[in-house]
Amino acid sequence: MKLLILLLAVLQCTASLKILLYNPGFGHSHMRFMGRISTVLTEAGHALTEVRPAVDSALKWEGVSKTKDVLVYPEDPLVAELVKRMNDEDGFLGGLWTKEMTPQQMSSMMGNMTKMFVRSCDHILYETDLVATLKKRKFDLGITEAFDPCGFAIFKLAGVENWVSTSSSNLLDHQAMLLGVPLVPSYVPGPMTESTEKMTLFEKTMNAVGTYFGGKIFLDIFEAFTENFKKRMGTEYIDVKALASRSAMLFTNTQNLIDFPKPTLHKIVDIGGIHIKDTSKEKLDEEWNKILNRKKKNVLISFGSVAKSSNMPQPYKKAIIKAAREMPDVLIIWKYEADDLPKSELPENLYLSKWTPQNALLADPRLNLFLTHGGLASTTEIAYSGTPSIVTPLFADQPRNAKVLLRHGGAEKLRKFDLANSEKIKTTIMKILDDPSYETKAKELSIMLKNPPFTPKELLVRNVEFVGRFGSLPQLDPYGRQLSFFQYYLLDIISIFLVVTISVILLAVYLIKSCLALVTGAAKMKSD
Repeated sequence: MKLLILLLAVLQCTASLKILLYNPGFGHSHMRFMGRISTVLTEAGHALTEVRPAVDSALKWEGVSKTKDVLVYPEDPLVAELVKRMNDEDGFLGGLWTKEMTPQQMSSMMGNMTKMFVRSCDHILYETDLVATLKKRKFDLGITEAFDPCGFAIFKLAGVENWVSTSSSNLLDHQAMLLGVPLVPSYVPGPMTESTEKMTLFEKTMNAVGTYFGGKIFLDIFEAFTENFKKRMGTEYIDVKALASRSAMLFTNTQNLIDFPKPTLHKIVDIGGIHIKDTSKEKLDEEWNKILNRKKKNVLISFGSVAKSSNMPQPYKKAIIKAAREMPDVLIIWKYEADDLPKSELPENLYLSKWTPQNALLADPRLNLFLTHGGLASTTEIAYSGTPSIVTPLFADQPRNAKVLLRHGGAEKLRKFDLANSEKIKTTIMKILDDPSYETKAKELSIMLKNPPFTPKELLVRNVEFVGRFGSLPQLDPYGRQLSFFQYYLLDIISIFLVVTISVILLAVYLIKSCLALVTGAAKMKSD
């Protein structure tokens, strides 16, 4: 009998969960992080249903996840127009190589993004059979990124009672504000800043301003959703901010051994590195083996899938070619997506490829250096591989990611505008290749990352199963989230203290003046 009870208890703890995962087709990094979560939970034996509205139809889903139960919804024409507006040459993406992100640019981009998300959500909620389909399935748990708020609305309308949130980057400021995570801009760099934890007065000021406005800009997206639901639903509207704040947990794409130390909550779980594969299985084919055997030193240059090298300004391309020519003993492997560079003008040690097996190259000890844009996925892959790097951040969280790698001693930073300077490119590359300390420190970090107390997969699966069993976990919801700004920062106590202190000082001054007046008066009477 005892054995039967034990078996039933084990079965109850390990029962498969029916999980609804919202994974909109917006941004490779977002799609792939959510897809990886879906794959890991599917492999753990849970029944996953992925909802995939096509926000940007140009993005490809091949290899995103192994989940078979997928509901795909085509791109809405109005959404397609907004995506085009964001991606045109005069927009944000068109200026990646030549411009710094300005407040006006950020405001314009976020405005278009808000309209895009709201319209995409309206389309799948009110112009398809999505909600009716999901209601019939009775899910145990929902998973959505706290970036596009539509997932929370879907859970509400589909009758999903418990959910967890994710962040495909580090913990963003608006997510911290929603969940009550302490924000400390005095020493914790914001998601989009270039500061380290040691800041000047000016850097702290800019970091504090960036933290506040960065959070507000994203919270405005949530407000826009709520206002839209008010118009459609009246008094029974959906408050997506309130729903997001009810997340039982939030899983970030952060690796805490790499990132800046910061205060956090028990409900924030860092699973950065969950996409890292077993490097012992990463093998190069014969062609790539021959390429790496050409020279004793090998450098990989790749700027990811969004910022293509073929779209670089001509001065950048010429500078990279010239720098390669001046380092004849070093093989430069350059991920270059077009055929517009005449082969006759290229040095023999510069190898161009439209695609590179990045993980396999990083796993190969013959690769000595990686020059990258500093996307979070690449940053994590670099750290796990133990490969020294040069980070050339282009936008978003990449400047911060560069600082994260630099603090461990295995990397250098090269500004994107310095890509027009062949001498700086060559000097930075040779500085790392000639100094073995970069490789030593990169390897030290790699060894730690590969030997953690709990793997990212274990953290994800065990915590999701815990939420699936026990629900929304209000025990982890900090009361500080309900306090006003005045109460949270103890301004009420400070105000009382100041009033009492000032009153005591004024009273003391009054008594001293009164005593002096009496003494002066008595002395005067005696003299008279």
